[in-house]
Amino acid sequence: MASTTINEKLIYEGSAPTTLARVIGNDGSAIQQSDYGDISFEIFKDADTTATVSGTCTVASVVFDTYQTDSRWTVDSTGFNFCHSTLLATYFADGDATYRLEYKFEPTGQQPFWVVFLVTTVEIRSE
Repeated sequence: MASTTINEKLIYEGSAPTTLARVIGNDGSAIQQSDYGDISFEIFKDADTTATVSGTCTVASVVFDTYQTDSRWTVDSTGFNFCHSTLLATYFADGDATYRLEYKFEPTGQQPFWVVFLVTTVEIRSE
């Protein structure tokens, strides 16, 4: 069974999160670039069931074949193997909202699975 943890992020409205995760594939091992043809994403605002944004990720840009550790990863000393840092701030424009960011991983010859982030935005009132 692939990763099923829902990851939570807190950001200011009008800013973009960098999503980091340690992703385990359907075979129980860490994902590898060569195993994936596509990784797509959709963003849903609050309880909406229609995506406000959809797109794809370049696998070689978001999947690492070895775990990475840097100052962005504060969960543990093992690290992450998925990092998406090119989301646009306009995707998260409204404050005091919760955005559901769903990544669909499609391993070659296997069933797809999802990694989900709940991104909560804090309203900036001093504008």
